[in-house]
Amino acid sequence: MDFNAKTKENLYDLTNGYYLSKSDPQFWRKLLNRRPENEEAMYHVGLGLEIDAKHHLGKYYTTKLDQHLMVYRNIIKQAFDLIKQSFNRGYFPARLDVLRMEREIKTTEQNISTATITNNSVFGKRDFILFSLLLIAIILSIIMALYFTTYKVSNTNTTNYLNNHYIYMLPYEVIEKKPTSIPDSKNYQPKIITVKRSSTKPVLVNELVSNLKTEYERGPKTSIQVLAIDEFKEEIGMALWAGGNTNIQVYIYPLESTAFIDEQERQLWETTTVVRSAVYHFVQKNGYLPKELKTLNQPFPNNYLTEFPRDPYKFKNNVAASLNGDGGWLFSLSEIPANNELVSTIKDVIKPNLLYPKDIPFEPMYIAINKENHSLAVMSGDQVIRMYSVALGKEDSTPEGELFISKKVMNPDKIVPELENVYGTRALELSNRNYAIHGTNSPTSIGKAVSQGCIRLNNADMEDLYAITPLNTPVKISRNFSDIKDFNNPDLHGKELYDHSDNSKEEDNANMYYWNH
Repeated sequence: MDFNAKTKENLYDLTNGYYLSKSDPQFWRKLLNRRPENEEAMYHVGLGLEIDAKHHLGKYYTTKLDQHLMVYRNIIKQAFDLIKQSFNRGYFPARLDVLRMEREIKTTEQNISTATITNNSVFGKRDFILFSLLLIAIILSIIMALYFTTYKVSNTNTTNYLNNHYIYMLPYEVIEKKPTSIPDSKNYQPKIITVKRSSTKPVLVNELVSNLKTEYERGPKTSIQVLAIDEFKEEIGMALWAGGNTNIQVYIYPLESTAFIDEQERQLWETTTVVRSAVYHFVQKNGYLPKELKTLNQPFPNNYLTEFPRDPYKFKNNVAASLNGDGGWLFSLSEIPANNELVSTIKDVIKPNLLYPKDIPFEPMYIAINKENHSLAVMSGDQVIRMYSVALGKEDSTPEGELFISKKVMNPDKIVPELENVYGTRALELSNRNYAIHGTNSPTSIGKAVSQGCIRLNNADMEDLYAITPLNTPVKISRNFSDIKDFNNPDLHGKELYDHSDNSKEEDNANMYYWNH
């Protein structure tokens, strides 16, 4: 393994360019600060806190100072809670440590109580030993009596007693499918919970498991079923526990894919993806969500979108704050979560203002330019939103790599006569500012390697690309793209839903451009 590979292996990727060194003694604490929901970090930080707690316990035994005992109890509770939470979130190695710590904490408290009795006793040493033996004998007698009494009542009561002791410790397994049948379904009395369809898998699993355990705590049961439905009353998940020491089974139903029933449904996915991508790239750039959606319609140079696309059902693009089904877009302001679940957050804050019962999947848009076949694709995941033919640089002068859209300019160099304006009617400047994706005054050059490095489209295609592409969209330039699976004909997909007209607010009257056209 080379040096760079070893270095990379030693780093933990926090995304957005941040990394943690795994050799850092504070690695787990720093990771937990960055990712409060990381169950493995909870576990290791909990073990570290347990060591700190035992250090203070040792000081208490040595000095008999109560402040050391108070610190021990405070830290050991934090440690136990973290490790228990780690297990409840699915980190199975934590289970034995929770059981061990539970026993040790009880034993420690008993030792502390015994030591306190000894220190305060007026008996002599011999009397104290006799008293202790007598006390132990009494306790053992009580325990044995309770055991035999409980056993005689019924096996069911014994099982429930044991379950009360360790039900919260039972592991769960996550199964990503809908069960075909429920064993002994007559024994289940489902508890129904409502969870947002856009919830991430960890959130859905946690809701199901926590509700199942809450149901158990309300009274001993032989079996429990919790059923999750979304805001459209459709089932999206289920948790089952058959009783005893059986594992909890959590079923997460797969959401529908982008297999569209008709063109209108596909257009809804597309236009929703465009609006969501604009918000996503705004957050990536600025670090916060816009207070109002119209923030994305600012003049140059902050023009993420000229206008929002119209929805294909009501043909509207207005923005509402509450769902009424009248069309357009629904925007609800939210906080960006600390766990970096930005895609899920964007799905929550941007939705069509339609009574549409299905989940609309979301992956942020990017542009893929294939130098091998002179094509430009607008992508969402592995789905193609648009595909255009382009002209590229002669002598392989178009740069390869990952860039992004740094500016959106309408009518660049508009003072130049139209027939002489090599940049056409629209331009998307790249982060390598020597290059841009732009229109052309030479439509016959499309599909050829003739430019000085820029990417040319005919003006009609360029105006369409400009209308659907938000500022800061990534641009990936390569010789081929093997991950493009859905080669749909872009001419079929609702260009009438976008505004292609000129807007003087998006012109740059202060600069002339000299891209490598």
